Amino acid sequence: MTQQRLYIVHGMGNDKVGLVGSITNPIAAAGGNIVDLRQDVLHGLFTIYLVVDLSDSKLRLEKFKELIKSIGEDTGLGLTVDNYHPVARNPEKKNILIILVGRDKPGIIASIAQTLANDNANIEFAKNIARENIFLMELLTDVSHCKLPLENLMTDITKNMQDIGIIALFQTDDVFNKKKRVILFDITHSLIPDDTVKDILHQTEITSGEIKSAFPAGDPAASLDKAAKLLEGLPFDVLNRIACDISVDPGTIELIQTLKVMGYKICIVTDGFSVFVDAIAEKLGMVHRYGVELEIDDDSCLVSGEIAANQIEGLSIDTIKDQLAVKEKISPDDITIVSDEGLAETPGIRIELNLETILEMYNKHVINKDNLIGLLGSLGMQRV
Repeated sequence: MTQQRLYIVHGMGNDKVGLVGSITNPIAAAGGNIVDLRQDVLHGLFTIYLVVDLSDSKLRLEKFKELIKSIGEDTGLGLTVDNYHPVARNPEKKNILIILVGRDKPGIIASIAQTLANDNANIEFAKNIARENIFLMELLTDVSHCKLPLENLMTDITKNMQDIGIIALFQTDDVFNKKKRVILFDITHSLIPDDTVKDILHQTEITSGEIKSAFPAGDPAASLDKAAKLLEGLPFDVLNRIACDISVDPGTIELIQTLKVMGYKICIVTDGFSVFVDAIAEKLGMVHRYGVELEIDDDSCLVSGEIAANQIEGLSIDTIKDQLAVKEKISPDDITIVSDEGLAETPGIRIELNLETILEMYNKHVINKDNLIGLLGSLGMQRV
């Protein structure tokens, strides 16, 4: 690249269709050759940078700056031109990929950045997402001049991240081909938001005491067994309609889509009935989902009030993890578990029941009080 006339064009603005073409077409028409381009959209904010070679263009720098200014005015973007002096990649450079996963909180990025700086490890690329109480970050890090042996650096990072509740994973070989990894949401408590539960109780005069009595705390097997019995005789079509009417929070959709773009497979395991878990997984495009099968009478298509034996035990997280590792042909260490243990709300997965549909069914006696209590126990243990 030493003989090239290289300039970097960078900027940002409100996203809309056609921006990349609106920027690159005038540059191409002027004889500019784009040799590198990075572009992203974050919450409607469009960002871009391009390395442009003007070796075969008649444009001098001032005219090129005028062209970029004109493009910015036409597109509404703030675009800037700077000289670019590339530095060849050192063939001796050594990179590792650091992956951080856990519950979101302030200070995670500052902490890892300070840890790496203290050990003279340089972050070359970083990307993170923090949505719905979930934090995930990837850092491509140059450790060529690190003060510590690699093993000690990884121990340092692991300990510092553990202190703030974050899991640190590392890929040290072939870092530019990211390994397949799985994020498994392990949901024990109810996926039904507390506000929805309170609205249902308020509208139907069911008391929180009745819920607590029906679903004893700390005993998911007993709770699901009771929920199944309370749903006995209900047409399966009714449950299926309620499941199909479940909506997923936009923040959850953005989280899952971003994780997929970053190369992660997303799975869910919950003590809830699979008619609901399957509906949620379908909406989010989860390949693997694990729930509890509710037995349905084949002739009448009514809920029998029973669940298959030993299903709760079959949902042990260690068993699921081993099964996933075999199915995905990866190590169990490449499966990260995100749990709702000790949390007041479900991390990552936010759903809403269609309250209007449920209350309409209740008012028309399609579902009765027992059915409704059973429904509240169908998606995991209540927090009330």
